Amino acid sequence: DYVLRDRMGKPVSLASYRGKPLLVNFIYTGCFQVCPTSSRALGRAVQGMRGRFGDAQFNVVSIGFNQPADSPQALRQFAAQQRIDEPNWEFLSPAPAIVGDLTRAFGFSYAPTPAGFDHIVQVTLVDAEGKIYRQIYGEALDADQLVEPMKQLVTGAPVAQTGAIADILDRVRILCSVYDP
Repeated sequence: DYVLRDRMGKPVSLASYRGKPLLVNFIYTGCFQVCPTSSRALGRAVQGMRGRFGDAQFNVVSIGFNQPADSPQALRQFAAQQRIDEPNWEFLSPAPAIVGDLTRAFGFSYAPTPAGFDHIVQVTLVDAEGKIYRQIYGEALDADQLVEPMKQLVTGAPVAQTGAIADILDRVRILCSVYDP
C-alpha cells in the first residue's frame, strides 16, 4: 500500500502492481559503481526474461532509497544513463518518511557512510498477490537466476532447487561498500 512517485512525479501505489510478479531492487542515484553495475545486470536479465515470458507477464521497479536526493528527476536521469528503457520497468521515489518502513518490508538494509551508503545488493521477487516470494542476491545477476522462480510464478511450474547459500556467497558480492578489497 506504499505510494511513491514515478519518474514524471506522478503518484504510484505499489499495490497497483498486483496481479503479476514484480521484481524490486533498491538503488541510490549518487552511487558511482555498484548501483549502476547491478542495474545494468538486472537490465540484461530482464531483456533475457522478456524473450522467455514477454513484457506483459511481469513488472520491474527500482526504488531510490536516498531521499530527498533520489527524486523523480534524479531517477529519470539514472535510468537514461544506464540505458534502461524497458516497457515494464519503472523507477520510483518514496517520500522520506516511508523509506525506513519500505526498506524493512522488503528486507533491504543500508547504512550511511562518508562516501555514500553500504547496502545489500538484492532483487526481490514479489508474487502476484504482493507477497515476497524470493530474494536474489549479488550484483552479477543474470536471467538464469530469475527464470526458474519467475516460471513458477507465471506458469505454476515447479522451481528447480539451487545450490547452498555458501556456494552462492562464494561467487557473488552482496554488499555495496565504499571499502572493497
